[in-house]
Amino acid sequence: MVSPGISMEEDGMDFALSQALDIIEAEESLNELSLTQTVELYEVEPADFGEFSMLQEFDAIIPDDIQENKRFASPVEEEEIDNIKKSYESKNTRKNTNWSVSTFQEWRKNRIQITEASMPELTLTTNETEMNDIMTRFVLESRRKDGAQYPPRSLYQLCVGVLRYLRENGNSLNFLDEKNLNFQGFRRALSAKMSELTAQGVGVIKRQAEPLSEKDEKILWEKNILGNSSSKSLLNSVFFYNCKLFGLRSVDEHRNLSIDQFELHDDGNERPYIIFKGRISKTYKGGLNQRNISPKIIKHMFCDDELYNVYKEYVCLILSLDSDPTAPFYRRALDGRKFSKQCIGVNRLSTMMKSMCQEGGLEGNCTNHSGKRTCATALYQAGIEEQEIMARTGQRSIESVRQYKRASDEIVMEVSNVLEPKRIKIKSEEATSTISASASPDPPPSMDTDVPGPIFTHCTFNFGGF
Repeated sequence: MVSPGISMEEDGMDFALSQALDIIEAEESLNELSLTQTVELYEVEPADFGEFSMLQEFDAIIPDDIQENKRFASPVEEEEIDNIKKSYESKNTRKNTNWSVSTFQEWRKNRIQITEASMPELTLTTNETEMNDIMTRFVLESRRKDGAQYPPRSLYQLCVGVLRYLRENGNSLNFLDEKNLNFQGFRRALSAKMSELTAQGVGVIKRQAEPLSEKDEKILWEKNILGNSSSKSLLNSVFFYNCKLFGLRSVDEHRNLSIDQFELHDDGNERPYIIFKGRISKTYKGGLNQRNISPKIIKHMFCDDELYNVYKEYVCLILSLDSDPTAPFYRRALDGRKFSKQCIGVNRLSTMMKSMCQEGGLEGNCTNHSGKRTCATALYQAGIEEQEIMARTGQRSIESVRQYKRASDEIVMEVSNVLEPKRIKIKSEEATSTISASASPDPPPSMDTDVPGPIFTHCTFNFGGF
């Protein structure tokens, strides 16, 4: 049916346009096409739409003053462009870049003083042969401030940070490109140095956050560190289970959480559940390269009503302070069961898990990363498929999620039992009696024994004739 005020021709045009859009959205190969290829592939002939221009007709409806003030943003300055480029850059990435460049500059200064030979600035080095020589010497001569060798992984990260700095400053040389034979010498030197360090045991043991076991989690509940006994335990609970249930890890993921990202449902027809709607994370930035990836949306059905009530009570208390659903999720805990309007600071958020574990007397390296590792480890030990684990943790590759898995003590014991040799075990009582018998042997029978049998005296036996 044609809507009032719209001609048949215009209505047909909308229908044709919607058909074209449906085809585009349904085409699986569109993701691999460039914008120009997409336009050329789905270009619609002008005759299909006549001389109608949708944008022109729409603009004609809007008053000129609104078009001028609302349609476009104010002209941006160069500083604003730089700020928006850096706004979603990982802080760890920026930290790695600064550390790498600082290390390189100190090495360069030290080498010039020792050799009294000139060396060009890093960004001004455009010759591949010269860059190959500089980077080779850099990876072989670099040391930590205390004079110790860098671990292999740190040595590689130094090179990655230097390469990132070159790209940021318009230098297109890529000494990590395996296809570029001009940098083959550098890559061989780097690989050989990393192998040498590994053989020496440098950086072999990697310090990682430990997951919490069921026993550890039970201890935190028993000591009221988790639960709803106070505002502090409520805060600890939602923080810990945001990590375990939804795979949150970094401080930024927690700091940027808002109340409207959590939807609690309890209609009485099924188990209560919560829907978490993720946004920006370490593995999802929503940029150009991730336009075909969606943020994770997780539905968790509660088997434990107590945990559901913890979330429900916390959200209700926060909403009583601030009815804005976009307000920050974490607030400072006060005495009793009250919260402050003030948000929790970054420093406090970064040590939440560590503080809980220390208060509970738990051993091991416990950090905020422990919550996400607990999530992956618990699912792995329960036999959940890797695809489902990735949906919770947010990992984009199977290799990365496997790094989070930890075998339980039961699994380790089972593997150990399978590999150990199978031997006949001797009971301790039998062993004791055997040792006693050998230590105190019965005296040999007397020659005057009454046992029947032949008796030989002063005889010589020779068996060599057989």
